[in-house]
Amino acid sequence: MAESKRKKKVTVREVLNGKFFESEWFRRNRTLMFMIVALLLVNITVRYKSEKVIREMVALEDSLIELRSNSISIAAEVVKLGRHSVIIDRVKKSGLDLETSKEPPRKLYVEKE
Repeated sequence: MAESKRKKKVTVREVLNGKFFESEWFRRNRTLMFMIVALLLVNITVRYKSEKVIREMVALEDSLIELRSNSISIAAEVVKLGRHSVIIDRVKKSGLDLETSKEPPRKLYVEKE
């Protein structure tokens, strides 16, 4: 009985040639081993998917920075084209007979019926 309770060391050779998988200890704990392997596979899968999402996020952030700078330059161009002096110059260059009004703009009120 003392011999059966004695712990036997597992060597690399036993694992490589498959005798370890025939042992009583492995038979008793095969569901635990299966769960450990399954959890490892799930962990690896989640890690790769999260790395893929992170790469996509970095690419989208880079494109967002580029689009913001493009938006700022377009907004500056619109402000430049909307200046009063630029509008007057464009009207003169196009040959239209338009003049600026001498009266300030005012609100028109319409009575509802």
